[in-house]
Amino acid sequence: MNAFKRAITNTKRQPVKNGVLLFLMIILATVLSGAISARHAINSTEESIMLQRPVLATLNLNVRAIVEETGVSQFELGREVFLSNRPTVADISAVGNLPYVRMYDAYMLPMLFSRDLEWAPLEIESDLESAEWSGSDGYLEWFEGRGVANPDVTDIDAGLIEMVVGRTFTQSEIDNGEHVAIIAQSFAEVNDLYVGATIEFESIVHDTPAMVREGLFSFAPYWHEERFMAAHQTLEFEIIGIFAVSNDLNYQDYDDWAMEEFGKLHNRFYIPISVAEDILVFENEGMRLIRDEMLEIFPYDAADWTNEEPWIQSTFVLYSPRDLDAFYEASSDLLPEFWEVNSLGDVNVGLITSMDAIRAIADFTLLFAAIATIAILTLIITLLLRDRRYEIGVYMALGEKKSRVIFQFLIETIIVSTVAITIALFIGHGVSAIISRNLLEQHLIDAEDSVRFGDGGLPFELMLFNPGEIPIEDALEMYDTSLDARTIFTFVSVGVAVILLSTIIPIVYVVKLEPKKVLLG
Repeated sequence: MNAFKRAITNTKRQPVKNGVLLFLMIILATVLSGAISARHAINSTEESIMLQRPVLATLNLNVRAIVEETGVSQFELGREVFLSNRPTVADISAVGNLPYVRMYDAYMLPMLFSRDLEWAPLEIESDLESAEWSGSDGYLEWFEGRGVANPDVTDIDAGLIEMVVGRTFTQSEIDNGEHVAIIAQSFAEVNDLYVGATIEFESIVHDTPAMVREGLFSFAPYWHEERFMAAHQTLEFEIIGIFAVSNDLNYQDYDDWAMEEFGKLHNRFYIPISVAEDILVFENEGMRLIRDEMLEIFPYDAADWTNEEPWIQSTFVLYSPRDLDAFYEASSDLLPEFWEVNSLGDVNVGLITSMDAIRAIADFTLLFAAIATIAILTLIITLLLRDRRYEIGVYMALGEKKSRVIFQFLIETIIVSTVAITIALFIGHGVSAIISRNLLEQHLIDAEDSVRFGDGGLPFELMLFNPGEIPIEDALEMYDTSLDARTIFTFVSVGVAVILLSTIIPIVYVVKLEPKKVLLG
């Protein structure tokens, strides 16, 4: 009888011993299966969240660091601190080219006026009321442009907006400063605009000193009068695309000041950054014409009237929230003094912390269970082989090779372990799904009480990108505990590895057996 047939026969002849071994294997393998299932569920959930919630960052001035170094209070710092030594396009590009960044943009924000275009009111829906918010004060219509350096428009990749008609920019249009624009859908509907139409804006530097001399302290009713213009130019743009604002923005969660920013978003237009820079340079040159008079009227706001360079801002979209710390550290060497990365890293920090806690428990359980399984199985298999040493001695005395004897006992172990692994896979997965989900829910409840989004201060530039925290119910719904091929493959691989390691000492025991000593001992 060959080794394989002997293995099958011996497995059937020793139901009690094999039953005990099977029972112990099922228990140990169930723990392994549960830990692996929980870990894969956490990883799958985290991947789903990352796909839905892009990781965003921008560059901010660290005012606290300036206060600590200079000893001057934040309220005593002049605006020149905020306007000097700012990051350049080159600085932003250096940070954007770090390996943690999926996409980035440098942008400028010109504010333009129009005589014919109307502001699209923002309709607010909440559980309490339905309201309408408009940026127009009845006298002027002003609109926020966004001059972008990324032709694909980073705001689209970040999920803030989506294209509904037309296209984004070409690199040539960005480089050559073409007068093309992408406008908001709500703005287009109010003004009967479409792709291919031309819109006209006015870039104006208002002569504030002239208004003050006439006793006028609000330029709004007189913005279109040439006698109050220090500099003026008319700009035309061809509409090449129309975008819609993401539906994920929770307007009711913000105050009136934030609502103004949402209103601007629904009336925003995107243009090439080179065009935006030309507009801002034109306005700075116009401001210099009235700078001396402005300094006399507003001496405490001197920095506002002496700014020579257009303000450049930035947005970075990262691959993963787990890259944030490394991104902070890498970018610190690339930025001017006191400038740093600020992000939406606190969004869903409670969920991420909870998932990390469950993952840590699963990893510890997996490691402990693997070590315990190897130790227990090694001891049990060795003891079983010791009980059968006379049988092994007879085989060897009859001329059977040790390798064939070892093969026989491996087959016996594999038969029992295969049954155990199959049963444990489903039991462990089912138990793990219940326990890990309950643990995650409890962690989320605890985290909700201790961590609140916005406690650390939300960067102004990223406010519009904040979709809010994921509700506990939604997070649990996203918690994927399905038994997929990856989970099965991992469990089987770990199970096979553990069983093979558990047979090393028993195999050594068999190899060292001498048939004469066994039979005569």
